[in-house]
Parts: sequence; C-alpha cells; structure tokens
Amino acid sequence: MPAPLPKHARLAEFLHRLEQALPAADFASARSLLDQTLNAVEDELSGVPFHPESWRTDGRMYPVQDGNDRSVPGHPNIRRLVSVGHVTYVAENGAFEIRAKDGTVEGNRVGMLVFAKPGENGKGVWDD
Repeated sequence: MPAPLPKHARLAEFLHRLEQALPAADFASARSLLDQTLNAVEDELSGVPFHPESWRTDGRMYPVQDGNDRSVPGHPNIRRLVSVGHVTYVAENGAFEIRAKDGTVEGNRVGMLVFAKPGENGKGVWDD
C-alpha cells in the first residue's frame, strides 16, 4: 500500500475526479457523486479508516454530515451543504460548486470559488 498523501494532495485528487466525472442530473445524484468520490479518495489515499464519529481528530476528510444542509434565501432550488472548511451549493439540476470558508461574500454565496460543475443540462448552480 502506498504511503498516505497529505490532505492538500487528497483534495486535489478529489477535485480532479469530480472534473472527470459525468455531470449529475439532479440534487440526489450530485450529492451521491460528491460523497462517493470523497470517500473513494480517502479510502485509497488517506490511510485512515472510515469512522465518521472521529471526524474532528482522525485527519480524514468526510462528506457533509446529514443535517448540515441549509436552504439558500431566494433560491428554493439550491441547497447549501456546510462542512469544516467548505460550503458546497447544489442545485436541483445536479450542478454544484464548492467554495472555501474564507469570509468572502458574493450575493448569497459565501467563500472563494474552489470548483464548479454544471448539471447534466449544462447549466450552473445559479443559472435559471
């Protein structure tokens, strides 16, 4: 088994795999794509077993926990998924964008853009 990679390298691989993946068609498939891709990267490259109850101390990245999704005021078709270092906006069309929690605010969007993927229909999160 190869040596575990540092978190920044695992995050880069996660984003690379998302970029290569087919677009999602709806919220559920986008959420599944995000969760399954992150878990696959961490299973392969972190060296840390999957124990979500240890998320604060084990150094592994975990998908957004249930209950950490919020509505976005004025955008009923978008959900905001909140994790330790990122906010991910997911639209009903399967589009999503990942933003860093850095204090930047742009309209209803919090954080600097890290990654964006349109939905299967070619539209982004904020496109009508």
